[in-house]
Amino acid sequence: MRNSHCYKIMFCIGVIDMMALLDAGLLTGYLGYNGYVFCSSPRLIYIAGAYAMFCWSAESTMEVVLAINRCAELWSNVLADKLFSGIHKI
Repeated sequence: MRNSHCYKIMFCIGVIDMMALLDAGLLTGYLGYNGYVFCSSPRLIYIAGAYAMFCWSAESTMEVVLAINRCAELWSNVLADKLFSGIHKI
């Protein structure tokens, strides 16, 4: 797993997906069960929506990175190693 770049990217996608499940599953269920709407608590609803948007954007970006990784692996192993090996700071 350490040598394959795609597993690291997929692990990151999984972590982001679990973070998104907190908002999509638990928080929206709680808000819906208790009858919260935007008019009753606009700040909480806005923060929940911004968090969901962040998770969606981060996951979509990582999926594009995974697609680029897979195409680079098919095209050339040298190119994939240049793009995805080493220690990168995000």
